[in-house]
Amino acid sequence: MANKHHSSNRELLQVGDNAPFQFTESYKSLRTNLEFMSATSECKSIMITSSVPNEGKSNVAINLGITMAAAGKKVILVDADLRKGTLSRYLHMHRSKSHAGITSLLTGSAEWKDALIPLPQPNLVLLPAGPIPPNPAEMLASPKMKSLMDMLGKYADCIIVDTPPVTVVTDAAVLSRFVDGVLMVVRPGVTTIQGAQLSKKNLEAVNARLLGVVINGYNTKKSSRKDGYYYSYSYEYYDTGRRKSSSDK
Repeated sequence: MANKHHSSNRELLQVGDNAPFQFTESYKSLRTNLEFMSATSECKSIMITSSVPNEGKSNVAINLGITMAAAGKKVILVDADLRKGTLSRYLHMHRSKSHAGITSLLTGSAEWKDALIPLPQPNLVLLPAGPIPPNPAEMLASPKMKSLMDMLGKYADCIIVDTPPVTVVTDAAVLSRFVDGVLMVVRPGVTTIQGAQLSKKNLEAVNARLLGVVINGYNTKKSSRKDGYYYSYSYEYYDTGRRKSSSDK
């Protein structure tokens, strides 16, 4: 069922029976594309990031997780925004000093299974960020974080990791080493071509595997196939072995 959640003046529309048909089908299409990638190479853990705030990356992470879980996969949503806990806020899991999460696991103050929170959708659980640490990027870059990701991979069929924007802090770049691939989220009216290109450059600098781009909030009825988003984003960011040009569309 589609639900709209309000948190910090943000709205989240969830895929489901009451969501717009095209909205739900877009996530099913994204799921299918990722499944095709998994058939030829490992693509179990996927990091979702963006250039700047307000592009909708957490919205994409949650809805992709719901869509994956609806297909029968055991999915863990990882809230790796250790600074704000964005997924937790969207899902109304309010942060507290006593609530276990990633930082609790990395410091050894909690067991990983105790930190997982079952969500209403079957097969879907949340790993919250945990208490705010003084050194988020260093914690995400640590060998303990790699061990945690490896452990989660043994528990779940799919791990979806939400991170802060890649051009704002280094968290996403350092964490990209521990996932199978990265999805970039862009939003017309928020993302600039230059900002998206810088994000791509930053991820490539750490040898991240860039799976593709999700254009969030793109109104096909009001936009032309010849606009800047269609040509620049579709050409620059899909990378599944070869780069697609506009003639592939």
